[in-house]
Amino acid sequence: MSHVYTSADLRTEILALEAERLRLEDELKSTASAAIHSLTPANLIKNAFHSTVQTPGLGKNLLKGVAGLAVGFLSKKILVGGSSNIVKKALGAVVELGVAKAVARNAGKLTSSGVKLIGKAIK
Repeated sequence: MSHVYTSADLRTEILALEAERLRLEDELKSTASAAIHSLTPANLIKNAFHSTVQTPGLGKNLLKGVAGLAVGFLSKKILVGGSSNIVKKALGAVVELGVAKAVARNAGKLTSSGVKLIGKAIK
């Protein structure tokens, strides 16, 4: 800032500084408004969904998880059936989780083995 000695120069400098203050104030208001808008619950959910969908390999991982859960559920139904025994139900839950985890981890191996078996069955 330069040295101002006359009252006219001082008024000019004050007006320039007030204009700068108003510009910075408007810029701050617009930035704050944009930040508040981006933090609304709807925008947070939307951004989380978009970042999840754009994750590489999501389709494969989702398919592995669904296959694991389906096989685990079926194994529990086969093991427990309609039993009302609490021990059998607890054992069924443990088997369901174990089978689901094993299938999800080894989905690639199981898929290739399944394709080979189907190929042999067709021939």
